[in-house]
Amino acid sequence: MKVESVVIVINNLMGKQQYGEARDIIQKEWKRITEPLNFHLLGSEAKELVKVIARENQDKDFSLLSEKEKRILNLLNEAVRDVKLPYAKKIFFEHKELFDQGHAQKWLTADAKFMCYAWDKNA
Repeated sequence: MKVESVVIVINNLMGKQQYGEARDIIQKEWKRITEPLNFHLLGSEAKELVKVIARENQDKDFSLLSEKEKRILNLLNEAVRDVKLPYAKKIFFEHKELFDQGHAQKWLTADAKFMCYAWDKNA
């Protein structure tokens, strides 16, 4: 696919707020998308997403976690935020070894860290 077509697809996905699909395409086409002439063709939201992905690629802690582990951490953050504490507690104990890792702690919100600490002390 021509790079111009890829840029159009990415911009359309960003406009439709389909960020996951846009991220997948950006990662697959990383070398071509990050070339200055092609980067210039991206919309402002797509450019920001490329910058976020670039920062993630440089962060060593970010690459230590799999996509599944990142989803689990975000799920716990959301459950604590929405005060679904029994569900959050279940997630914590099902994946306790993940939450014990130092680099995983950086993904948790302050509230989620507090709840994990409390559950860990009561266990």
